[in-house]
Amino acid sequence: MRVIVQLMLVGVLASVFAVPVQAQTVKIALWRLKPLGLDAATADKLEVLLRAETSRMEGFSLQTGKRTEAILARPRNAKLRKCGGGTVCLCGIGKALGVGKLVTGVIGGLGDDYTFDLKLVDIRTCREERRINEALSGREDLLIGAIRRALYKLVTPELFVGSIGIDVPVEGARVIIDDRQVGVTPLAAPVGGLKPGSHKLQIVMAGLSAFEDSIPVRFQVVTRVKVDLVRSTLLGLSYEKEKPEEVTPQPDIAKPLRKAGSPVIRVLAWGSLGLSAAAIVGASLAGWRSNVLENEVAAAAANNRLISGHQDTINRGETYAMLSNLGWGVAGGAAVLSVVLFLADSFSDGGGGSATVAPIVTKAGGGMVLLWSF
Repeated sequence: MRVIVQLMLVGVLASVFAVPVQAQTVKIALWRLKPLGLDAATADKLEVLLRAETSRMEGFSLQTGKRTEAILARPRNAKLRKCGGGTVCLCGIGKALGVGKLVTGVIGGLGDDYTFDLKLVDIRTCREERRINEALSGREDLLIGAIRRALYKLVTPELFVGSIGIDVPVEGARVIIDDRQVGVTPLAAPVGGLKPGSHKLQIVMAGLSAFEDSIPVRFQVVTRVKVDLVRSTLLGLSYEKEKPEEVTPQPDIAKPLRKAGSPVIRVLAWGSLGLSAAAIVGASLAGWRSNVLENEVAAAAANNRLISGHQDTINRGETYAMLSNLGWGVAGGAAVLSVVLFLADSFSDGGGGSATVAPIVTKAGGGMVLLWSF
């Protein structure tokens, strides 16, 4: 009964002190975007747009231009300010700035058209991670989108994707994109994880003519496709802004991200395992001491030498026996709890099961119970 209460109390503590794990952000800095064939005002405008779009990128924290200049203006960074664009000195600049990634390059212009020749340096490995050369339109309404596309290609090309939403008024038709089956109609959500460009779409169902066409995919946009499968005809094509929560990654192309396990559960699991080991040691020592005292009393009784002083020995022996039993009980309970917590941690890592903490009330008292399913 005591072990059950202890397990329930540990479950309560785990539920109270559990905290959500926040995804880490990567610090990134833009440094010395050299203008080529541009006046100062236009160069500043393009850099402002570039910084604005970089600051909106999920998973990254952009260092301000003022802080970058302030750090590099320090006397000890005089050599770094003379960097000509080599990867080694750029790596030194990134370390001085305290960032994980550094973007640098040239912004060029000719009339109303611009080019970005940018490279991304990974500071941890001190290597040029990626480089792009993009031509951008000078129209204001197109320039922002072009800069955003260029940044995603440079910094997070894996997120430079769009999706296709398919509307077919027939159930049970197989949907195939680029020779990979992605589902059966009706699809619950648009198919995401598709690189911008043309993709081959096929919709096949027994007894009907197969539909096949090339469908354009745009960055962060859902291409809505309406198909009459009976006549194997494309009825409509439209575009709308992509909503990430409504997009299903394409099987075998966009792999679902694995959720990080809970460090709190993991610490509790190892702590419980350590408690079990310590309890086993303590129980063994207490049991050994109880046996020594029991043998001492037995030997005295065999020789008819029991005296009133041996009552203290008997009492101590009983105490050690009780401590030994309690220790073994705690060891067993802690071992079971550690197994449960390790299972819960594996479930939180996407191991294929689910774990739920629920309240429970028994005659021994109230607490929390951990339920899991495979």
